[in-house]
Amino acid sequence: MDKQKRADSPTVDLHPWPLPVSTRMLNIAKAVIGAAMVLILITQILPANLLGGMMNHFFTILLLLSWAGPARRMMRRYTSGGRNNQSPEDPKTEDP
Repeated sequence: MDKQKRADSPTVDLHPWPLPVSTRMLNIAKAVIGAAMVLILITQILPANLLGGMMNHFFTILLLLSWAGPARRMMRRYTSGGRNNQSPEDPKTEDP
């Protein structure tokens, strides 16, 4: 077979070029990869056991702060004057 006949013969493209990906899909992929990189960075800087301990402390502080408001109202109600020294946010009760 000589070179001219090979150049003229039709060829079948076994590996066609892939279709281009839409920009919306590229933006979604970029966001997913970026979020994964941020999570990996956080876990590399702060290990999981340290994050768990920090969350434990955070929820303990949150629990103590949730008790602070009612405790302040009770202390204001029952110290220095008893029931006559009610805070403005407490409902007024009539003494018999």
